[in-house]
Amino acid sequence: MGRKGQVRGGKSVYGHTIKYMGIFGGAHGLSILLNMLRTKISSKLLGVAGMSIVALSNRTVQMFSDGTGLSLAFSAVRKISETYENHDEAALSRCLKVVRSIAILTGTVGMLLMLVATPVVCDWVFEESSLHYMPKVMMLSPVVLFMAISNGEIAILRGTRRLNKVALYTFATSFISLVVAVPLYCFIGIGGIFVAIFSTAFLQMCLLLSFTMPRYRYRVSPFSFSLLREGFDMVKLGAGFIFASMFNAFSMWLVCALLSDVGDGRTAGLFSAGFTMITLLPGVLFAALDSEYYPRLSGVASDVNACNSMVNEQIEVQLLVQPPMLIAFIVAMPILVPLLYQDDFIPAVAMAQFAMFGMFMRTMTFPLSYLSLSKNDTFVYVFMEGVYSVLFVALIVGGYMLWNFVGIGAGIALLHILDFVMVALVTRFRYGMRLNGNVVLYFMLQLPLFIAVIAVSLLLPMGWSYWVVGGVCALLSVAVALYMFSRLAVVPVSVSRFADKLLNKFRR
Repeated sequence: MGRKGQVRGGKSVYGHTIKYMGIFGGAHGLSILLNMLRTKISSKLLGVAGMSIVALSNRTVQMFSDGTGLSLAFSAVRKISETYENHDEAALSRCLKVVRSIAILTGTVGMLLMLVATPVVCDWVFEESSLHYMPKVMMLSPVVLFMAISNGEIAILRGTRRLNKVALYTFATSFISLVVAVPLYCFIGIGGIFVAIFSTAFLQMCLLLSFTMPRYRYRVSPFSFSLLREGFDMVKLGAGFIFASMFNAFSMWLVCALLSDVGDGRTAGLFSAGFTMITLLPGVLFAALDSEYYPRLSGVASDVNACNSMVNEQIEVQLLVQPPMLIAFIVAMPILVPLLYQDDFIPAVAMAQFAMFGMFMRTMTFPLSYLSLSKNDTFVYVFMEGVYSVLFVALIVGGYMLWNFVGIGAGIALLHILDFVMVALVTRFRYGMRLNGNVVLYFMLQLPLFIAVIAVSLLLPMGWSYWVVGGVCALLSVAVALYMFSRLAVVPVSVSRFADKLLNKFRR
């Protein structure tokens, strides 16, 4: 689709993106609230010791799932999406059989590995209590298989554009966890933890199968070499995800360890709290990319012009939707951090406020980064993730050593500036990706407001001047976004009516 056609059909093109951003953002936001509620209730019922067992058990299962599952929920989407775009039912049925066969095989391997490794893992994790917890953790090994099957079905829903079901599942997983876990913790106590994890994973798998099986019959041949060979691209991309996950996990662990060494005992905890704050809102706003944007982009991956149009359109929407919310989030941070944590975490506020500029840069980087995935360019994806992880450690630790927590925020901001430059250059020269004039315009309009609100947050003391100047920056950002949306003819009807009523009152 050419740029001219995109503007002319702007309402449908941009409206589609905004619609699913709202659907997935809402589902993700509700999921976060339910998880917070479950954690709050669970912590009261189980205490610190019980919550530690929950965390250790979940991380043990997740470790085997991530290590053997090839990230099928993501890596298989590209192949399914390409096949779905060709409207060939026989080829699609064959593709889904490949995906499900790989899911069954990797899940079985992960389950068996967990069974074999559980005695060693329990000795390491539970120490003196290992004999008591060993049979209970072994009972969780089928959860690895359930998760693998679930990941395959999520990929099918994403690749075949059944996006409402994906959004429903996002919300339902948290709801199932809440209604299953809380009663078990209430009546059984710590003994209910393992039953809750097993039951939740099984019910989530059943829910996904109820979405996919009525349309696509469940057929597998997990020991057919010729069939599995057709899934080589998925395996290659999945292996890339495993390496990238290892880079990210190791870099986060290394940062926490180094901050503990160069700082005091509270430094790593404050960093973790601040980092959670800066990723919370963007995580909600980016929720649609995996489920809606990536499958569409994979479907046109071989068409350079279509890719360029789709990526630019996605960035434009992100630059219009996210900045007003991010700026408001920066202004409200001194209230939100004590509300969600405790007053002891106040030093993380300055870090999080400065670091939010990095989240602003990420509105452009994130849609661009999907290009390498949509083209199955695993080496480039792993390379960029590796460079990002190295910069992550160096800039955050270096920033702390220079300027304490403000330095961490500055390091995260600089990290995302450099990451954008790297991703933009790689996608430009490898895939022919060009950012259009609208992207540059929207970025330049919001950039001064971001600089102003960060300067205000760092220089002005808490008081009326802080709230007035910060509030003005947030309102100006909203006004810019609404004006640009009006040019695209995608301002929601309710917003248009409200604005018209307000203007009519002033005219009187």
